[in-house]
Order: sequence, then structure tokens, then C-alpha cells
Amino acid sequence: MLSSSSQHILLEFANQQKNPNVRYIYAATTDTPYTEHMLFKGAAVQVKLTAFKDRPFSERMLFTTLFLQKQADHIKREILISPMSLVRLANFNHAGNITAFKNRIQLLCAEAYAKTPDHNKLTIGQVTKSAILITPKQQSLTTRMASLITNALQLGPTTTDLFQKLSNSLGNGEPITEQNFLVMKVLNQIEAVASQHIVDGLAETIRQTITATITDRYGIKFPKDTTFWQKVTLGFIFARICNDNFTGDQVTYKLQAEIRKRYPRSYYLFKQLLAAVKPQSAEKSYDYLPFFLLMPQYVKKIESINFNAILLAHGRNTASSIQQVVNSLCGNYVFEAFDMPIDVSLSDINGYVQDYLTDQSPSAKGNIVLFDMGSLREMFKEIKKVSDQELIVVNNLTTAMALDVGLRVQRNDAFQTIAEASEHYGATTQTQYFEGLSDRKNIIVSCMSGVGLSEELKKLIDSTLSPSLEIIAVDYKQLHTLLTNHDRKFFANTQLILTTTDVSSDIDFGTDLVNVYNVFDKSSSLKLQTVLLKAGESQESIDKLIERLIRFLSIEGIRGRLQILNPDVVIQASQNIVAHYEDFYSVKFGSRLKLNLYMHLSLMIERMLTSSRQSATATAINKAALTKSEQEFFSLSRGIFQPIEQKFNITVKDYEIALLYQLLKDFIDVS
Repeated sequence: MLSSSSQHILLEFANQQKNPNVRYIYAATTDTPYTEHMLFKGAAVQVKLTAFKDRPFSERMLFTTLFLQKQADHIKREILISPMSLVRLANFNHAGNITAFKNRIQLLCAEAYAKTPDHNKLTIGQVTKSAILITPKQQSLTTRMASLITNALQLGPTTTDLFQKLSNSLGNGEPITEQNFLVMKVLNQIEAVASQHIVDGLAETIRQTITATITDRYGIKFPKDTTFWQKVTLGFIFARICNDNFTGDQVTYKLQAEIRKRYPRSYYLFKQLLAAVKPQSAEKSYDYLPFFLLMPQYVKKIESINFNAILLAHGRNTASSIQQVVNSLCGNYVFEAFDMPIDVSLSDINGYVQDYLTDQSPSAKGNIVLFDMGSLREMFKEIKKVSDQELIVVNNLTTAMALDVGLRVQRNDAFQTIAEASEHYGATTQTQYFEGLSDRKNIIVSCMSGVGLSEELKKLIDSTLSPSLEIIAVDYKQLHTLLTNHDRKFFANTQLILTTTDVSSDIDFGTDLVNVYNVFDKSSSLKLQTVLLKAGESQESIDKLIERLIRFLSIEGIRGRLQILNPDVVIQASQNIVAHYEDFYSVKFGSRLKLNLYMHLSLMIERMLTSSRQSATATAINKAALTKSEQEFFSLSRGIFQPIEQKFNITVKDYEIALLYQLLKDFIDVS
């Protein structure tokens, strides 16, 4: 308040002082020629207070009620003020800021007193039923603040009505534009009391937060239009006022549930935004009101994605980096990403996925998980526990792979199409999208003689039965591993397991295991027919199959399968070998076992002649670890095979002798 000359004298006096115990405090409400002088620039601390007009509405209301309360206490009179007068005071704008505002309220009270000096109640503004009464020495102003703002804006009934209408609109399946209209209608009240300066400043902050949270990560690009962001900002201001003044009830929480049900993917994105702004806001129903201002133009696009797609990768930004690229190129929220620590466990990963899927729509067509390392089968098994929806799991995650999946999801390809495409992303990439050995009804064919004979049986069955049944050929060791390591659920689609030797298992897999040689027996033949009829095959096809199997398992069947060698010569050589074993062990093999041995040995001889490479397991036999009986069998076999080795110029490997031992050990006396 000093004049310019007085300020100059003070400045010179201050510069002459050397006493460190003297402190000067300067204050100014407006810029003066001296505010840029050393008087202010030399200050140890500078504090610039926000002008009254630029402060939040709730704070301006606080000052208004504070000064009215002080006036009521001072003159010992009740003050009755209309809500509109209270709002008008809260929008006070003067260069004098707080001091001028305080004087304004004092003047209003003085004018009201002058009009009615004999009354105990001063009246300011038009008196209505919603007028606010301020009494001397009443309870704490802080506890009164909520009701004062509510009454001033008359938001109580308005907000309850709004939530009810929004809930009804969502429940009736009306488009989001209808919900947007309902919210915009109420916002007209907020717009009248919100400082434009505050709205503009907050709008930029909200725009930046939404860009970082939704646009950058999920690819949803919002308009740059200033009006759009101002409306969204007003929605957040409205939500804040509601949170400060109301407690959630059944109607408000019902609205949150309705949004999630109607727009699950859009709801999830908005929840991520609230968590970024204020973590506890994601659980407050009022904070979801801006949803109807931000999302109307985008829900159709966001909800068009019918799969829950997840990226899992080790490292701080690996998964999220790929997510940003793919979602941005797709221009839509396709993938969610989780960056995992190096030492993350499978149960931790399962936790990430479970939490995410819990927030998603149960009506999604399926789940797709792309990850960078780990057990494909274990990952599939764990995630399948979380959701019964169809699941695709692909390992060795790359950006190109994620982009291809993203584009297929975006154009709404069928689950099977996406699954089949995922099998061709590279030699090091593996895919699983079904439980068990196959997602189709199947028959497993396994032969002790190796996968070669199994493939022959597969061709025979394929050419006889309908294409609806998938025939899967595996070798005996692989079949044994499958039976040992997997439960009944793994074989859910397997209708039958056909083998050339009996397979014992202590576990009930719910699948028939049939020795293919049993088709010679009437009872076994009927059992095979029953299984195939149940699988949907015709009686005609089944009869034809059994006829072909009998021929296949005969001498004539062996002849038909030899490609190069003279059948008479090879079969005779095989018969000689079998006869030597019978003679040495003093046994008489049954016709079924003999046929199996003739086929095994004949095909073995031809295979060894035509194979261009040796079996990887051919040298894997550790003879030192063999039992005495096994060593005796190996020694005997070396002598028995010597004539055919010389005749056909081949060397029978230890692996082949080991297989033969497995075929014969139950029929010879090895004691």
C-alpha cells in the first residue's frame, strides 16, 4: 500500500541494513514498477498465490461460507442466502482477490441489516425453499461444506435421477449417445460455475493423461478438438463434486456394473485411466460418469474385438513395447501386455492372466496368449484352468507374430483360422490351441516296429474310414510316454488306441486300447465295430476296414508292403530267424505273434537297405546296463542275424535287437 516514493525509500533502507536478524516480507496484489526490482528479486523465497477467480470452485465456496459464517458470528444474526447468490459470490472476480471478496460479503450483510434492522435473520438474494441458513456459532464449517455446495447446485436430486436414467438406458439396450445426452444435460449446471481458466488448465492435463494411458498403449486416438476435451473435463469436475458430497448407493454401483456388462472392453480401458489418475478412483462409481463423454465415438470399434489377446514377456518393456506398436498400427485395443520379471513363476503368470480375464466379457470368442519363453503345454494347462473359453497359446513372441494375430483378430477371423495360421510363424515357434493330442475325434495307431509300420496302418485306415476321424501314428515309445505322463482329459477326443502289441496301464483313460491282431477274434472284432459305430462310422466302412486289416496282417499283407525286395526271399529269411528263436528257447509261438514277427523283420530288412541315414537311437544301447538274460539275447541274436547280414549286405543295429527283445520277452523263458 506504500506509494512509489515510499517504496523507494524502503528499498534504499533495506539495502543499507547489515543486521542478519532483520527479515522483510513484501506483498503485492498487482504488478508494480517495483515488483521487478531488487526488492522482490532479492527475496529468499517467492510465493505466488493463485488469484481467487482461478481457484477451484470448492475452494471458492469454502471462502464464501467462511466469511458469511464470520459475519453471522460477529453480528449475532442468522443469515439466509439463496443458492444462486452463493454461487454468484463464489464466482467473484476482483483485483483485490481475498481482501476485496471479504469486503464484498461484509457490505452485502450490512445492506441486508440496513433493510431489516429489527429482524434476527438477514436475507441475501431471492428466498426459496432451497435457501441456505447460516447460524451463529454453528458446527464446524468443514462438515457443512458438502451440504452447502450440494444445496447451491441442487445436485442431490439431480444426480440420483441421472444415475437412475443412465442405468435404465443401459439396461434397455439404448445406444451410448443416449447416455451421453443425459450427462451433457446435467453438465450445463456445472459449466455455469466452473472457471474457464480452471477448465482449460485441467483439460490439458486430462488430455495428456488419456493420451499416455489409452492412446499410446491401446491405439485409441481421440480428437484434438478443444470443445471435446472441455466437456470431458467438466465430466471429471462433476464426478469430483459428486464424490466429495455424496456416498455411493445401490443405484450408483448398479450403473458401474451395467457399464461393465454392456461395454466390457471400453470399461476396462476407462478403468486403466482412473487407476493412472488416482488408483482408488477405479472403485468409485461416480468417477465413471466421464465414461459417457469420452467413449461414445469409440465403443463400437473397441467392442468389435471378440478375443481376449495377451502378450507376456520377460523384461521391463518388452511386452508393452510390442503392444504399443501393434495396437497403434491396428488403431484399436487388441492386446493387453504384461512385462514380467526374469524370475517370474508360472503361478505368477497365471495370476496376471486370471486377473485380466476376470475383467473381460465372458462372451468373448476365445483367449489368445503370446509369450516369449517357457513350457507351452504347462502354460496352456494353467491358463485353461482360469477360463473354459477356447485358447490359443503361442511361444517365442515377436512383433511380426503379434501384428499378424492382431490383424486377424481385428478383421474377426474365426478361432480355427487364427489357430492354424499361428502354426506357421517359424521353425522355433510352437502353438497349442486344444487339450490333448488333437482337437478332433481321433484314433491313435502305434506299432512296436516303429512309426513306419504305424504310418502304413494309418494310410490303410485313412483310405477306409471317413475324414471326420483323424488317424495319428506314433511309435511305441511315444505312446508309452503319452500314457504315462497324461491324464484322462488329454485323451478326451481319442476314440481308440490301436497297437500291434498289448499295452498295460493301471490308469483308466476312458479310451479303448485294442491290439490290432485281435481282429482275428470275433469278440475283439465286435468291440472294434462298437467303438467305430459310436464314433459315427458306417457299418459298411467298418466291415471294409476289418477285411483290409486281416489281409494287412497276413503273409499276403507283408508281400504287398515290400517295395524293393523279393517278398518270397525276405519272408523266408524272416521265417528262418523266428524258427531259430523257437528252437533255442524251446517254445512254439502263436500264429498271431509269428505274423507280427514276420512283418516286423521283413520291413526292418527293407528299411535298413533303403534308409539313407542311421537312427539317432541306434547306438544308444548301453550293453553294460543290460541284465544277464538281455545280454544272452543280444549274443544269440548276433549269431541268428549273421546270415541275413551277409545276404543283404546290412548290419543289424543294437536298437533293432532291443525292439525285437521287447516283442519276445513275454513269450520266451529268460530265467
